[in-house]
Amino acid sequence: MLDKRLAIVSIPLIAVHFTILYFWIFDWGNLTTDLGLISWGGSILLGMIIYFAYLNCNCTMKNEGFLIKILFGSTLMTIILCVLTIMIEWISNSMP
Repeated sequence: MLDKRLAIVSIPLIAVHFTILYFWIFDWGNLTTDLGLISWGGSILLGMIIYFAYLNCNCTMKNEGFLIKILFGSTLMTIILCVLTIMIEWISNSMP
């Protein structure tokens, strides 16, 4: 039962991660709003929680391994985007 609930939450979360990637590449201004930053941080936190919940449950879904890998990859991608953003902001603010 838990594995079905995790899958129901994981699939939209992966879509949110790829939406964040889209906005990061094409429309940066939407991610710097309050709603954008909250959704960015919340999706990273929720992705980590769901990933560790997958690791701790005895899931019996056939495609569980594939979904875990996609979830881990999209969460990692979102974290890397966050680190790159902080680096870009720090570098551009330190310029004279």
